[in-house]
Amino acid sequence: MVPKTVVPAIFSRYREEIDQELLRATRGPDLSLYTMVHYQLGWVDATGAEVNADRGKAIRPTLCLLMCEALGGTIDRAVPSAAGLELLHNFSLIHDDVMDGDETRRHRPTVWSIWGQAQAIDAGDLLHVLAMLNVLGSNRDGEDAELCRDAAEVMARGCRLVTEGQHLDLEFESRPSVTVDQYVGMIERKSAALISVAFEIAAIFSGNVPGVRMVCETYGSLLGTAFQIRDDMLGIWGDPAVTGKPVGADIRKRKKTLPVIHAFEKATDQDRGRLTAIYSNEAEDPDPVAVSAILDRAGSYAFSEEYMRTYLQKASTSAAQLPISEWGRQNLEEVALYMVGRTS
Repeated sequence: MVPKTVVPAIFSRYREEIDQELLRATRGPDLSLYTMVHYQLGWVDATGAEVNADRGKAIRPTLCLLMCEALGGTIDRAVPSAAGLELLHNFSLIHDDVMDGDETRRHRPTVWSIWGQAQAIDAGDLLHVLAMLNVLGSNRDGEDAELCRDAAEVMARGCRLVTEGQHLDLEFESRPSVTVDQYVGMIERKSAALISVAFEIAAIFSGNVPGVRMVCETYGSLLGTAFQIRDDMLGIWGDPAVTGKPVGADIRKRKKTLPVIHAFEKATDQDRGRLTAIYSNEAEDPDPVAVSAILDRAGSYAFSEEYMRTYLQKASTSAAQLPISEWGRQNLEEVALYMVGRTS
C-alpha cells in the first residue's frame, strides 16, 4: 500500500454539516472566552473579526460520519456527536499547547500565546463541556436517548484515556529511558483514543451492535496508532512551512517519540552517548540538527515508517471484519493511506 499525500475528496463530503453543527454548539454570550473558542476553530482572528484561517482537517468527525454511512447508518443522527469529537479534540490541543509551551499551531499564534495560559485553560475547559453537552443533547427527536447515553459514555472514556496519555507524554520527557512498548501504550491513549471513539460512535448510530462496536474500537486504535507514528515523524522531519510547527519542535521538548527511542536503542555507542548527553543537558535545548543526524545514522526514519506500516496492516485486517459497503471500504482505505502519508 502506497501512502497518499493529497487530502481525499471524502473530507469535503461532510464538512458543511460538521461546521454548521460546530457553529450551533459554540454559540454563547458576548464574552472573549467564546472569541478564543472561535479563534481556535479558525473562524475569527484575535479581535473577533471573521477570517478564513486553517481550520484543520476535521479528521475525527469525518471518520465518524464516513464509518456511520459505510455501516448503513443515517449520518444526521451522528452529526452532533461527530462535532462533539472535534470540540473535544480542540480542547486537548489548547491544553497541549499550554503544557508544551507551543506558540504556533496551524500557522497561527496559539490561544495561550495571545490570551495567556490561564485564559487558554479556561477556553479548553469550555470546549470540553460544550463537546459533552452536544453529545448529550443530540437526542432531538426523542428517539435516541439510549444511543446518546452510550455515545456520551464512549466519549468520556476516550477523554479519560487522552488525559492519561498526555500525563505519560509529559512524564516521558524527564524519564532517562522509555521502551517502544511504553511509547505505544502512551500514544494508544493520547492520540489513538479519539479515533477509536469516532469509529465506535459511528457503530452506535448505525445499529449499536456490540460486536461491530468492538471491531470499530479496535480498528480505530490501530489506525490511530499508525497516525500518531506518522505525526511523530513529521515532528522531526516535517517541513515547518507545511506543518505549521517550528523545526524540530518535538526534539527541543525532549519528546521520547518512536524515532528517538529507536536511536537510543540502536545507534552506535558513540552516537548513543551523544544523544544521552544532549537529552540530559538541562542547561540548553537539544539541537534538532545534531539529533536528526544521529537519528539518520541509526536508520530511525526507516524503522518508524516500517513500524507504522505494521499498524496500518493490522488496521486493514481489522476493517475486513466489518459489514461495510464497498464504497465505504474504498473510502476508508483511501483515508487510512492519507493519514499515514500526509505531510502536515
